[in-house]
Amino acid sequence: MRLWIFAIIATLIACFIGYYRWRPLSAKVRINNAVFFVEVAANEPQKQKGLGDRSSLASDHGMLFPYDHKEQYNFWMREMRFPLDFIWIDGDRVADITENVPPPIGNSAPVIVEPNVPVNKVLEVNAGVVARFGIGIGDKVEFLDR
Repeated sequence: MRLWIFAIIATLIACFIGYYRWRPLSAKVRINNAVFFVEVAANEPQKQKGLGDRSSLASDHGMLFPYDHKEQYNFWMREMRFPLDFIWIDGDRVADITENVPPPIGNSAPVIVEPNVPVNKVLEVNAGVVARFGIGIGDKVEFLDR
């Protein structure tokens, strides 16, 4: 009987550890009056996939790509199905913005974008969000508790 109880407890612990180890990281990001619920692309496979293969993104959602050093990272719209705005972030400030980047059409090569300055974070949101919320270079970026 004790062996069964031990096996059940061990299985439950393994399930909880697995869930918290492999679930996507998430965060809330505020820029001006806009709050975005973001998935965090924390590792290289997640960064390579990004938002590719998705059919849409909720209007108040995005994907955050954090990096351990500043660089002019380039992003491409491979396998994207909807346009994006890119908010390039240096520390806690918007450093650059690229708006309305279209997905590839047919067999055309995907668009490649990069900031004009080195950054350590990139936030992808739906195209038009930057204009709708008046987000501009120099705006403060706050990373909120979930």
